[in-house]
Amino acid sequence: MIVDIDEIKNVVNLLVSKDRLLHVEGTAKFAKTLAKVHGLDENIAEFIGYAHDIFRDINQEKLLKLARGYNLILTDEEKLHPILLHGKLAAEFLRFRFNVEDEELLDAVRYHTSGYKNFGIYGKLLFLADSLEETRNYPNVNKLREIAFKDIEMGYFEVLRNKLIYAIERNLFILKESIESWNALIRKRKGGSI
Repeated sequence: MIVDIDEIKNVVNLLVSKDRLLHVEGTAKFAKTLAKVHGLDENIAEFIGYAHDIFRDINQEKLLKLARGYNLILTDEEKLHPILLHGKLAAEFLRFRFNVEDEELLDAVRYHTSGYKNFGIYGKLLFLADSLEETRNYPNVNKLREIAFKDIEMGYFEVLRNKLIYAIERNLFILKESIESWNALIRKRKGGSI
């Protein structure tokens, strides 16, 4: 896959707010650093870091229109809260605009908010970068960063756990993909049985 960092940066600059840009740049930087530490492709990590939130600041009506244009099947949660579509739309955009065919990378962008039971290493890396980049500030974030730099798998487990606890404590939606990913991780830890 040919990674065009300059072009994805141009798209980001056109579509995201100044505040969001700080997060996106932080995510790309963290993803690249995490990739270097773990011997992964830094350019791919940086590219998906820039790509993940390109539709995050688009209004709800346009998100729904784009979803129809890409023939996405919407969940009830996405119909109620179209902002949840931003990762799926970014993945489709990458497929068509940047000719990204690698499903692992598309899934990384598609499910960067929720997590995904079939994530490859780049999905876990992006999920971590999105949650742990330098502008993120919440209890235990530094500890979670340390874990991610030592072990991506353990980092993914702990950050997903943290997100689930956060959602439950605030009576927020928990997306189906998050639940499925958590259950798959628990099954794996228990040797395939619950």
